[in-house]
Amino acid sequence: MKLFCMVLGVFILSGCAIDANKYRNKAPGFQFESFFQGNLCAKGLVKSRNGQINRKFAADIVAFSSEDKVRLEEVFLFDDGERQNRDWIFDRTPEGWLGTAGDVVGVANGEVFGDSLNLNYELKISVDNTEYIVAMDDWLTLVDSSTLMGSTEISKWGVNLGRIDIVIQKEAMIQSDINNVRTCIEDRVL
Repeated sequence: MKLFCMVLGVFILSGCAIDANKYRNKAPGFQFESFFQGNLCAKGLVKSRNGQINRKFAADIVAFSSEDKVRLEEVFLFDDGERQNRDWIFDRTPEGWLGTAGDVVGVANGEVFGDSLNLNYELKISVDNTEYIVAMDDWLTLVDSSTLMGSTEISKWGVNLGRIDIVIQKEAMIQSDINNVRTCIEDRVL
């Protein structure tokens, strides 16, 4: 019976997988290096596997781009007062984009499908002073030239742990110094 439940669980989980090819011809086409330039503001929710909202957050993102490299300096503020920083470096490859950050295990693999970016990576997280490594499956979709919406499935050993929903918007060009950004995190959280 236990084996039957495990096999059934795998079929249920795989039945929920996103078919990336359905995104391939969607317009407008997403240009990773063009969207991530200048100042961006993000807002989002962290949900449990049953959809309950556990946390809310806002983030300031300062992005620097060239044709083959994108750098993101992210500052997150959560509704419980926690503040996190993540600095990404992405490099273009023939297959898409490879990214690294301090709390990312190994390399994040990104591929653009029409109007969407799929990014897969493992992330170190801390829960109650214990560190875990979880799998992240990000889907970011271009809504218009200044807005991305996304969902990230969080899992461990193939088991769904939760989800992050996020909206990322371009801000008017202002000083691109992370220490002097007029923080949307103070303006927009909660």
